[in-house]
Amino acid sequence: MGQPIAPTQGIAFAFPDVCKTPAPPGPPVPIPYPNIAQLNQATGITDQSNKELLVGPSSLHVLLLDSEIATSTGDEAGSVGGVSSGTIKGKCKITKASNSVVYGPDKKGIARFMDTTSQNNDNATGMVLGAFPTVLVGD
Repeated sequence: MGQPIAPTQGIAFAFPDVCKTPAPPGPPVPIPYPNIAQLNQATGITDQSNKELLVGPSSLHVLLLDSEIATSTGDEAGSVGGVSSGTIKGKCKITKASNSVVYGPDKKGIARFMDTTSQNNDNATGMVLGAFPTVLVGD
């Protein structure tokens, strides 16, 4: 069964994004935070100049495998950085997409609702939570 296609609206969400948080007078403490990336800030999406693959009444572009959002939010209090990445507010990348429905000369898979993401520079695994429910894409 297909999943709804993922346009450039909504969010990618990861939890936990474990970051080291200052805890004076002691050393930093690892605390889990939510990590949120805004899909409307994505790059590496369907071609913006030709407008050949748009969905919905707002004519939104579609996310692809390896689409990226430069910054994320939610983990700012963990200012010492992520336990794996050493960063906060790091990039989000789409890491799973359709294998059968592809786009462009590089044949990048079309991203779908609940496909996985890597967030805060690989510090947390999340998922796409934006979708256009009337367009379904298979595996």
